[in-house]
Amino acid sequence: MATKNFCKAPECEMHTFVLHVGLRGNHSDEKIEALKAELAVFLKTQPENSRNIQPSLKQHLVGFLNVLLDRINTLVWVDKIGSSFFIVISVQDGKNMVVWALHQSLNRLRHQASKVVGQFLTDREQVPLLELPKVLEEDVKDFIPTHGE
Repeated sequence: MATKNFCKAPECEMHTFVLHVGLRGNHSDEKIEALKAELAVFLKTQPENSRNIQPSLKQHLVGFLNVLLDRINTLVWVDKIGSSFFIVISVQDGKNMVVWALHQSLNRLRHQASKVVGQFLTDREQVPLLELPKVLEEDVKDFIPTHGE
């Protein structure tokens, strides 16, 4: 029998996106964090099953990045892979960025707990220091965002 989520509060969401920056060019930490925050807000406000999310995400990011990076010729490529997104941002001066927005299900208590713990960590190497049960370590690692090189 399928369960229905009757809770509509943000803390009751049954999915999230974990953002990973794989390539950051030479953009400052502030710009990378602003991009990640904008992307997180956009993905949170869109229905999970929206058919138009890919083109609207691309259009939204182009407008946001043109202001953030003070550039006119910013190109954005968005590829939807399952429920996740692979985003390539090409900047006029060649300082490109690559971002993954990985869809994570929160339909189990262990996923929700792993998300909360992962949000407070900055490196996957910190997980063993927490002395968590081994079955939870990989789940927690999945929720630790990366910031690229």
